Amino acid sequence: MFASTLSCSGFAQSITNLSKGGMQTITVLADIQSVFISDPEIADYQVIDERKVVVFGKKLGRASLAIYGEEGKTLASRKIWVNPSLDHIQQQIQILHPNAQVIAANIGEQVVLSGVVATENERDKINELVGTLLEKSKEEYKLEWDLGDDETQEILFMKRNYFEGVVNNIEVSTVKQVNVKLSIAEVSHSFLEEFGVSYGSEGAGVGVFVDKLTSFSASDIVSVITAIGNDTVGQILAEPNLSVISGETASFLVGGELPVVTVVDGTTNVEYKEFGIRLELAAKVHDDDKITLALMPEVSSLDTQYSNETYDLPALKTRRARTTVQLGDGKSFVLGGLLSTEDKESLSKVPFVSEIPVLGALFRNTGTERSKTELVIVATVNLVKPIEPNQIQLPTMRKTTTLERFFVIENQYEQASSIWTQEVLASGGFQK
Repeated sequence: MFASTLSCSGFAQSITNLSKGGMQTITVLADIQSVFISDPEIADYQVIDERKVVVFGKKLGRASLAIYGEEGKTLASRKIWVNPSLDHIQQQIQILHPNAQVIAANIGEQVVLSGVVATENERDKINELVGTLLEKSKEEYKLEWDLGDDETQEILFMKRNYFEGVVNNIEVSTVKQVNVKLSIAEVSHSFLEEFGVSYGSEGAGVGVFVDKLTSFSASDIVSVITAIGNDTVGQILAEPNLSVISGETASFLVGGELPVVTVVDGTTNVEYKEFGIRLELAAKVHDDDKITLALMPEVSSLDTQYSNETYDLPALKTRRARTTVQLGDGKSFVLGGLLSTEDKESLSKVPFVSEIPVLGALFRNTGTERSKTELVIVATVNLVKPIEPNQIQLPTMRKTTTLERFFVIENQYEQASSIWTQEVLASGGFQK
């Protein structure tokens, strides 16, 4: 039960929301002569003095109220909406979430939740609590991977529930953001075997936590590949760096689109299929700062296997992985075991002599070279926060002497600034 005072000078009909047994005081600017209410069984009134009327709800429903002054002049007009009482819901919120500053209010036919909570998980729990207590119909919002060919896979930890008639306007005081840094490398399988690393072996599984490796980690392999700079050993395909708000998704694509022409009933259609290096991810931060991460990296390239002199059929050679893991802040995860085998045929011959029938075969040599590569993906996650504008350090220029340049004497401030800038860029433009 609550009371409030309203001053009215216009004739526009507004909505007054009451709970069953609740009341509201209406104050007008002239003396009251008469009051009309359309349905006294739903809501009724009591005149307090010449300029005040108390309206109270009796039964769930809708009614209209009009207050008249001298000569039938309309002093106030109201639509009275009597809704279920939310006192027990407000009490449950305070008991189960004592630190949350959340208010549940009836606005028309909707129940609006507003206020501030500490975490995203607490916001979802309060929304679930109110929807359940009010016995509202529930609708699930599902986030799914698109696997192609009309196939999808649900990401379970990203599921959200929406309740009909419940508007969730609760804000999170500090929204957590996750930075995901990936290194995608294509490494010669023989190179991995020389170092004794096998991510697809029994007991290791497809994904391996870096902390569990006792000898050689994939992050070390990435560093070695960069240092060697030999494409026959391996090459870094991409190093995407994505930041995403907890509970949201992000995507990354470096490549192109392949046009595929189809003809149906004489109509020519062109459909574009993406290829290259793609990354799709979804992240959610829990109350204990553990990060649940769903990753779907994909590396695809044009495959000329189906091309010949008569037909030029486009095809894609694709390596894709899907995984869901839970990591701590600053931890890494390795995906391996995505093997690819490619056969290359070669022909060497002696000019002219090799063209002689029968005897020419003695001067020709054909060979087949089989190369096997493995796709290694290293994912590192960090909780980050935006940088304040006064913390941004832009590159500067200063004069140096010949002596400083000769002996490579660096300014200590510039060196510290360079280290800070590198750390910020490594975390996607955020600070840890």
